[in-house]
This record gives sequence, structure tokens and C-alpha cells, in this order.
Amino acid sequence: MILGRAAPFTPLLIVTLRTIAIVALAMVALFPLYWMLVIALTPTGLGRQVMTFFPTTPTLENFVTLFADRPMARWIWNSILVATLASAISLAFGTTCGYALSRLRFRGANLLLIAVLTTQMMPATSIIVPLYMLFRAWGLLDTMQGMVVGHISLVVPLAIWMSKGFFDSIPTDLESAARIDGCTHAGAFFHVALPLAVPGLAAIFIYGFVTSWHDFLFSRTLVTSQELWTAANGIASFRGEYFTLQELQMAASLVFAIPVVVVFFVMQRWIVSGALSGSIR
Repeated sequence: MILGRAAPFTPLLIVTLRTIAIVALAMVALFPLYWMLVIALTPTGLGRQVMTFFPTTPTLENFVTLFADRPMARWIWNSILVATLASAISLAFGTTCGYALSRLRFRGANLLLIAVLTTQMMPATSIIVPLYMLFRAWGLLDTMQGMVVGHISLVVPLAIWMSKGFFDSIPTDLESAARIDGCTHAGAFFHVALPLAVPGLAAIFIYGFVTSWHDFLFSRTLVTSQELWTAANGIASFRGEYFTLQELQMAASLVFAIPVVVVFFVMQRWIVSGALSGSIR
């Protein structure tokens, strides 16, 4: 018996299967956000009693309570301030250090890079106690400045590594040509290398912002005053010893996610344009 050859997949069938797979993956990825929205729109106290895919009596009561009875706006502002300052300062340090490690040749450069990478590999819990003792001696506990410095220590090591990689991909001939035309080393850095590294700088800033925004350990340990809490601390406060305000916590989590999404979409065009220009170059 001779078996006939199986008909090859048609392009339409391949496209259909690919679309179904993409939609399925998107649904899996977005379902937690949808479930958070369902619980956030459920009246307070009914989140565990009414477990349905669609809220039966949707209400915005939980979102109103966040800003009326809780200092959610203050917590969000603290998070924005700390994340922005920590990202900007880490970007400045990381960019200059990464450029120096990329362009300068000196003894011990590789050892310094390994040391920087080692600090990134260390878990945050291993440095929180020494950092707490230092901040207590310097009077930085329970201050916004201390929280910013703590978050900088989380972001700077990887910022140095990322910026060095971006500068390594930029041809040194461009800076040499600029110096022939009369540019100093600093001028070549600011006018040639730095503009070409903008996509990488945007990626470093987003990484630093997200890392600082989601941090809970440093913010919880270094700050005790409620008016200095970040949004991560505020969301954790809805979980009590005997019960959890589940509806308020989900509503706060949705509000907490908005600034990160906004920052990503605002800076996305620099990342995309940089990737395209880099491939063309």
C-alpha cells in the first residue's frame, strides 16, 4: 500500500496558526492585569466572595478611596521622584565610567570590570545591613536622599556595564576625526560619542527607573515615615496581619503600573530609532 504524500502547509494555514499562537500568548500575558482590574472594580469586601470573570456590580469606589482616604498621590510622587533622580544620577555615573573603560587602556581595567560585575551579582539582602549602618552614621536614615543613594547603588553597576557595551559598538574613528578637527577628548565625548549612544542611554534610564520603581527592600528598610513611603511600601500596607484589603491593593497596583508604562512609551522611539540607525550604520 502506497501512502500518499501529505499536503504541505499552505501559507494561509501557517499565518492562521501563527496568529492563534500570538493571541493565546497575549491572553496568557494580559490575564493577570485583567484579573487585577476585575478585583479592583469589585466593591470592597466582596473580592473573595464573588469570583467571576466579569464584575457583577462594577464600581470605582476603590480608586476613589485610594486618593481620598490614603496618601496614594503622595506615594506615587515619592516613587517618581526617587526613581527619576536615581536613574538620572546612575546614568551620569554609568555613562562616564563606561566611556572611560571603553576608550582608556590602563592596568587593572579588566579587574575593575569584574569587580563592578561582582557587585551586581550580589543580592540586595547581603548589603542592606551594612548600608543601614552607614546611613545611620551619616544621618541619612528616613530621608529621601538616603533612599535615592540606596537605589543608585542598585543601578550603577549594570549601568556601567551597559554603557561600556554601547560605547564599544561606536567606531573610534569618528572621535579621532573630531579630534583632528580640533575637538578635545571631552568635546569628542559630548558631541560625537554621546549623541550616537542615545538609544543605549534611554535603555539604561528605563532599566534604572524600573529597578528603582519596583524596589521594596531598600525603601522599606531605609524609610519608616509614612509620608516618605514609596508606592511599593504603600501597596504592601494594605496587607494586614489577619486580613488583606484585596480590592484596594489591586486598585493601587494598577495605578502603580501606569507611570512605568508611560515612561516606556515616551522613550520607546529613541530605542527603536537607535536600533534602526545602528543596523543601517
